[in-house]
Amino acid sequence: MRAVRTTAVLLVGLLSILAAACSSSTDDAKGPERFTAEIHSTPIPDAEFYAVPTAVPMAAGVLIRAAALDPSIAHARGWRVMFTSTGTHGGLLPQASTIETGVVLLPDTAGDDRPVAVWGHPTTGIVTACAPSRQKVPDANIAGAQQLIDAGWIVAAPDYEGLGVDGLGPHPYMIGDSLGHSMLDIVRIAGDLPDARRSDRFAAYGHSEGGQAALFAGQLAPTYTPDLHLLSVAAMAPSGELDQIFAEDHTTVTGALLGGFLGGSWSKWFPPESGTTPADQRFTSESLFDHASWKLADSIAAACSVGEPSVLPLWGQIGSALDAGTFWRLDPGTDAPWSVKLAENSAGQEPIAAPVLLTVGTADDIVSPAAVAATDARYRDNGTVVTMRTFPGGDHMSGVSLALSEVLAFLNDAAR
Repeated sequence: MRAVRTTAVLLVGLLSILAAACSSSTDDAKGPERFTAEIHSTPIPDAEFYAVPTAVPMAAGVLIRAAALDPSIAHARGWRVMFTSTGTHGGLLPQASTIETGVVLLPDTAGDDRPVAVWGHPTTGIVTACAPSRQKVPDANIAGAQQLIDAGWIVAAPDYEGLGVDGLGPHPYMIGDSLGHSMLDIVRIAGDLPDARRSDRFAAYGHSEGGQAALFAGQLAPTYTPDLHLLSVAAMAPSGELDQIFAEDHTTVTGALLGGFLGGSWSKWFPPESGTTPADQRFTSESLFDHASWKLADSIAAACSVGEPSVLPLWGQIGSALDAGTFWRLDPGTDAPWSVKLAENSAGQEPIAAPVLLTVGTADDIVSPAAVAATDARYRDNGTVVTMRTFPGGDHMSGVSLALSEVLAFLNDAAR
């Protein structure tokens, strides 16, 4: 096996050290742990901001570090943020807290009791460098950010677990609870920024993997953040029915690209439970990809689709491997154990106690209207108040611009 879990070793060791360092704060079970965040009122170098901190609280939803950034959004004050969240269960660090990063934009106008719109970004990759907050313009790809700031919202955008902080990747790709926790914890810590004036009201919205993040945030909110009041959830072309999406897409270049992220992530996060687990029942790149594409799959896993996309030079190689029938060994959408865990992380298995809007373009060949309709039906069956809207001619990317005005109206209406 070529997958060496150095990240697991480093992170386990790190958290052991941090737990010992924080023991003096946590010994008193009668009171909450005290922690003072680093607040930098001017920008600091990336190497300084994304470095693993020397002391970290073990509780989730605590601000560790914040540094001002120059936003591209008018009438906003921007912050890069580092905070704790809940680590992926059943993976490298069961039940452990983790360290995450993201961006928060605050309106620079007067006003109190500001609601938060938390944005879930689409797939950018699985390695730390693929974090949106690490790009040259960290807030450039937050859909609708300008309109929301103008309407008086705080806008928060997590990078997700495993993205951002040096040495703590890869991202546990498409794991619903992980995504939901990231969304909810950045809402929590937004209120700790200078002059935030955050209310307890928030809405979650996102696109593709970020749509899945928004839906899981909605499902988890009542139990994970009972101190916050969920207003609404909007998911544009959400990765909801994951097994169906991969079954539909695995013969396309985009589907194979996403499969490369999936294999590179899960082969690190979900080691076999025992040495007796048959090779074809393990989450390994060797079980998922044809031997001829092992190196290609590794290259995909190390690439990003954001900023200056390093996935682009791989596009032709992926297409050639698919044409030759030498990319996949298994179909992750239909073959266990991949299909089983994809189904487990599909949205709609729990209700959302707020209005939900699902949108999709009719020409979307990545997240099909049929897949979104299946998610819609699942929510209807569990009693969620859900509306599905399709936009003629919209593909996976243009469907966002076609739906955005309706999504923003939906968020604003729920906040009134």
